[in-house]
Amino acid sequence: MVELKVIKKDGSVVDFDKKKIIEACKSAGASKKVAEEVADKVTEELPKIQSSKIRELTLKELEKLDPEASKSWIQYDIREKKQESSFQR
Repeated sequence: MVELKVIKKDGSVVDFDKKKIIEACKSAGASKKVAEEVADKVTEELPKIQSSKIRELTLKELEKLDPEASKSWIQYDIREKKQESSFQR
């Protein structure tokens, strides 16, 4: 099997870790089963991909399987962005 790589926002390249998708989905409130299914579907789409694209694919699949967890993830992102912008001022 080919080892997948992820290009991070800062340009660094790291090994793809499917467990990170599972943990992110579970943190958003998805069950382990749903999180694993999302990770499997996202993994099917991957060769070498931007981390933002992984996030996009993950949220798309999570929305289909667990809309509440998807909503929770998006709300978390909004809170984080607000916090980041308040620190930059």
